[in-house]
Amino acid sequence: MIWPYLPPMTNRSFATALLAIVACSAPKAPATVIPVAATADTLVVPAVDITTAVARSDGRWTLLATVESQLFVADFAAKTVKPFPGITKADVPHPLTLFGAGESIIVGDWGLRRATEWSPVGQRLNAWPAPDALHGSLPRARDAAGQWYFRISPDPKLDGSGLLDSAAVVRGNAELTHFDTLARLAPPELVQVAGISGMHYQRRTMGGDDAWGVLPNGTLWVARVFQNYIEWHRPGAKKVENSPRYPDMVLTNSEMDREIYVHRFPEDQRDNVRVLPNSPVKPPFEHVFATPDGRMWLSKSDTALAPVRHFHVVDSTGVLFNVAVPSRGFALGVDGNYILMGEEFPGGIRLLRYPVPREVKQ
Repeated sequence: MIWPYLPPMTNRSFATALLAIVACSAPKAPATVIPVAATADTLVVPAVDITTAVARSDGRWTLLATVESQLFVADFAAKTVKPFPGITKADVPHPLTLFGAGESIIVGDWGLRRATEWSPVGQRLNAWPAPDALHGSLPRARDAAGQWYFRISPDPKLDGSGLLDSAAVVRGNAELTHFDTLARLAPPELVQVAGISGMHYQRRTMGGDDAWGVLPNGTLWVARVFQNYIEWHRPGAKKVENSPRYPDMVLTNSEMDREIYVHRFPEDQRDNVRVLPNSPVKPPFEHVFATPDGRMWLSKSDTALAPVRHFHVVDSTGVLFNVAVPSRGFALGVDGNYILMGEEFPGGIRLLRYPVPREVKQ
């Protein structure tokens, strides 16, 4: 059965919310499925995991591997994966965040509490300390006007109860002297567990989070994981623009899903990850990517070891296309011309690049 995924909620689990969807109205006809052909366009990155991928206008991708504290450049034309030029361990010893800003990249370092800007050839262009007014938080995006965007999490408190509060998306001016809150994000799924010091709140693994990003014109988009729709906060607009709720099948997390999740961690951490409580239900989407044509690509959850991964291409009117990619891996990025997937592979993460189907391009 296909439902508009979940009703509005604060911090209820997916399983609890399933009880409330019975009365949902019937969905409209599903979007056209567009299959993508298999690809031989592959590269291997020597990393345990790739946390962020940023597309470049020259067709290359900048990749962040936080476990290795390393940035890479994947060049499919040259068939090479190399460390990002110019960045040394002294410059960025602990990279945590990565995003594009025009032709440059901006890297946030949690140890030095600063962000640095780098040209495509590895020249350091600028550096900014993390603002004290935001408790040293690192920026996550920047628009064409130079405004900064941050995700500010609540103080978790000793027993984890602070996580019951919402995180905030905060905008700062170019000089990082003035800040305002644009949106609130849903709290994570939490469960109370017994510990050495008594009961405390523990986040469930394998659940979902609200995703968000910023377009060059300063429009903030937020993909709501519990309600399964996207909202756009456009500059100067008096109202937030919402899409309809997107219809999706409700999928449960299996033991195979759990093992796949655990194996994304370094081997010496896997036993600790296995004992963490996990969400019984998968989120409707795993990742969201904005493309230059103004559309959003939602990487959908699927069953364990499914041979095809689906993307819903959406806008404010609903789902336009269902793009089926022949990969068992996870989505890393979509730049309007190519889809980038990652798969576990001997020696690291194998990248697979697929052209965006002609039918999807405007």
